[in-house]
Amino acid sequence: MPTIDDVARVAGVSKGTVSKVLKNYPNISDVTREKVMRVVKELGYMPNVMASHLSSKSSRRVALYVYINDAVQAIDEINMRYLFGAFQMAKELSLELVTCFNDSINHLSNEEFHAYFRSIGTEVIIVFGLNKDDEKMHYLLNHSDFKFVLIDAPIYDDKKSCVYIDHEKGQYDVAKTIINPQDHVLYLAGKKNGYVTDQRLLGMQCLQKDVGFEMDVVFAEFSEKFAFDVVMDRGELYDAIVCASDLMAIGCLKALKRKGVYRKLVGFDGITLMAYAAQNVVTCKQDFTLLGKHAVAEANRLLQDEKGREVIVPYYIGNIDYRDIIS
Repeated sequence: MPTIDDVARVAGVSKGTVSKVLKNYPNISDVTREKVMRVVKELGYMPNVMASHLSSKSSRRVALYVYINDAVQAIDEINMRYLFGAFQMAKELSLELVTCFNDSINHLSNEEFHAYFRSIGTEVIIVFGLNKDDEKMHYLLNHSDFKFVLIDAPIYDDKKSCVYIDHEKGQYDVAKTIINPQDHVLYLAGKKNGYVTDQRLLGMQCLQKDVGFEMDVVFAEFSEKFAFDVVMDRGELYDAIVCASDLMAIGCLKALKRKGVYRKLVGFDGITLMAYAAQNVVTCKQDFTLLGKHAVAEANRLLQDEKGREVIVPYYIGNIDYRDIIS
C-alpha cells in the first residue's frame, strides 16, 4: 500500500504539503493541489488514519454533511435541531461526529471531495437534505466505498439508509384541512427538482385529484421573500394558499396583512418562528431532533455492517402554540 512519503516523492513536494492538501488547507496553490491529488489518485493512496480504521473495523467516527444557504433562509433552526438530535444520539452510542458544511468544501473537485472525507477517517456520511443538483455528493454516492445515511432523500440500498417523514402524505393531510372543492389554490412549492419538493408536490396533485380544486403551482425556493412577493403581486386571486415551508407561510401572512385581505393558509415543517408570527396557521410538524437521532442510529447500524434501509418518522398536523415553545 502506498504511503504519504510515496505521494510526496512522486509529486515532488514535502510530506507536510501532501498532508495540508489532503486536509484542505487554504494556503496551497491550485497547481500544487492538483498535482498532489493527481498522484494520490494514480497511486491509490489512502491516508493512514482511514486505513487504520478500516483494517481494525473499530472506527466510531461519522461525518455530518450540512447545507447552509443564507440567501434562502432567514433562520437555520432546522439544521440546528438536526444537529442537536444527532449529537444527543452520538453521545448515547459513543460515536464521534465531524460536522462538514457544504460552503466550506464545495469548491473542491470530485477527487478532492472524495479525498477530504477519506482524510477525516470516516466510513459513514450523514447528509442532511441532499440536493439533486449536488454533483459532488452524488459522485460520492455512486463512486465511493463510503456508507451513507440520507435525510429527506429516498435513496437506500445495502450501503445506504434514508430517514424522513412521508412528505407526500404530510402535504396532502395539511392542505386538506383548508381546501374545498370550489377553491382556487396557490401552491408555493420549494426548490424545483428537489427530492422533498417533488414528494410534496405529488401530495398536492393527489389531493387535487381527490377533491377537484383548481391549482396554480409556483416554485418559490423555500424563500420567505419569494413567497411575500408572489402574494403581494396576486395573492388576492386565490381562495387558499398552501406553502411547502413555514418560512414561506410567514412571508405570505405578512403580505396578506399588508394588502389587508384574508386567505386560508397552511405551512409545513413546524418551526418555532411560526408561534411568534402566525399562531393560528396549521402546519405539518416534523420532529427534526428525532430525525437527527434516527440518522445517527442508522449510521451506527451501518458501522456494524448491517444493511441500509428506509426509516419513516411520524409527523403531526396542527399549529405551533406559543405556550409550548416557552415551556
